[in-house]
Amino acid sequence: MAPGRSLVDDLRATAARHGDRPAVMDGTITLTYEALDAGAEHIAGALRELGVRPGDCVVWHGAKNALAVATVHGILRSGAGYVPVDPDGPITRAELIVGCSRPRALVADAEARDQWRAVMPQLVWQSLTAGFEGADALWCAIPQDAPRAPVADLAYVLHTSGSTGVPKGVVHTHASASAFVDWSVQELGLAERDVIINSAPLHFDPTTLHLFGAARVGAAVALMPASAAPFPAAYIDFCRQVGGTVWYAVTSTLAWLTRRGKDLLPELGTLRAAVVGGEVLQPDDVNVLLAAVPGLRLLNVYGPTESNVCTFHEIRGMQSAHAVIPIGRVLPGAEIAVVDERLEPVKQGSAGQLLVRGAMLMEGYLDPDQTARAFVRTADGRSWYASGDLVRETPSGELEFIGREDAQIKSRGFRVELGEIERHLRALGGVRECVAVATPDAVFSNLITAFVTADHPDDVKELPDLLRARLPHYMIPQRILLVTDELPRNSNGKVDRKVLAELAARPTLGEIPSLTIIR
Repeated sequence: MAPGRSLVDDLRATAARHGDRPAVMDGTITLTYEALDAGAEHIAGALRELGVRPGDCVVWHGAKNALAVATVHGILRSGAGYVPVDPDGPITRAELIVGCSRPRALVADAEARDQWRAVMPQLVWQSLTAGFEGADALWCAIPQDAPRAPVADLAYVLHTSGSTGVPKGVVHTHASASAFVDWSVQELGLAERDVIINSAPLHFDPTTLHLFGAARVGAAVALMPASAAPFPAAYIDFCRQVGGTVWYAVTSTLAWLTRRGKDLLPELGTLRAAVVGGEVLQPDDVNVLLAAVPGLRLLNVYGPTESNVCTFHEIRGMQSAHAVIPIGRVLPGAEIAVVDERLEPVKQGSAGQLLVRGAMLMEGYLDPDQTARAFVRTADGRSWYASGDLVRETPSGELEFIGREDAQIKSRGFRVELGEIERHLRALGGVRECVAVATPDAVFSNLITAFVTADHPDDVKELPDLLRARLPHYMIPQRILLVTDELPRNSNGKVDRKVLAELAARPTLGEIPSLTIIR
């Protein structure tokens, strides 16, 4: 990235070169780069008039569509960083994110604005126009709480699950985001002829490639409508209709398509490159995809939200049934180390924690204490982000993912702290004790099962509905089980999570007399 360059420069330059080319397709309208640039400029000007300044946080809460993309670019052009909120998540979680980020302004579509009116009636909403034909109205409110101090070079803040029950705000700058975009453009050979498929929500990190990789080169980004995303046939048909050439999604989406839409995969014939990551990739899924789309480039990438993608492996040809697919080698501009508990390098082939540093790494978390806990310093004095992921280096010099050091898992591609689920369960009336465990699943990577005890069984019948009001859909346990007696304990008197995980893996779980299925 050139010194002083930002994501804002990319859109301006592309609009000047390719103004008449499609920039965003959402299934309803198509914006050209000229229209997207004009919309971003219009929104940026309105935000500046409302007091938004460089380095401020501005929350975006609304549906994923062309208007959302224009809003994201408009927030960036105003000099602020955007803080996306899940439009399908509970408003209580959105409140937590607003509380953590302390934004200068909150921008929403009409539906999200109405949700805020129900929980924060004191907010005063002003109508904004998006500056392009066919756009719905935007709404903006200025929170009464003082905004946080500006963050230099701020681009966006993505929130991940936190073990304390409060989401962690991951701060990325224009420099860190652009470093990832640089690699993506070069490695994938992105060009103006490409159509990049976006099936991820805007609060999820793959959108960095979708939105800003496209803007860098003048490619189109095709936003999959919510009506198509849950159904394999509709999902694949959307990709076919828009002529998708590049696809970046979580690994569980690939697993879902190979199992539920296998016969339709040949319709993805326009795809030239596919990127998957976030979960362990299975060889059967690779083989089904490559057989259906011959000549497809397939990359398996690794990187937590904190580091963007930091390693990758290109899969060449069919895989043996028991192959372990690596997460690969480090990207240019990034550094990694595999260390033991004393932060000393481990021998090749031994398991160790992966440390990351480099241009793509986050600035830190919004909470300085969380930042201090996330970074470690090795004996040579260098500071590293401690991923908490266990890996090993193969004889060929590539990395294999082993698992997590803590209770964090991936489900449907999202990071989930089991401790956050437990905290919310404990906060609900009637729950005496609770434990959430994960069991491997071929499609979703992990299924979550919650075990609870209660003094009065009737008190916990409403747990599923109560959790849906507090947690996003991917954190809701697939099963909630009431334990008649006490939770099992080990010799130290602690709840035996291993025993509960083994129980959760049983196919006959519902037939165990001491367990009652709530969900």
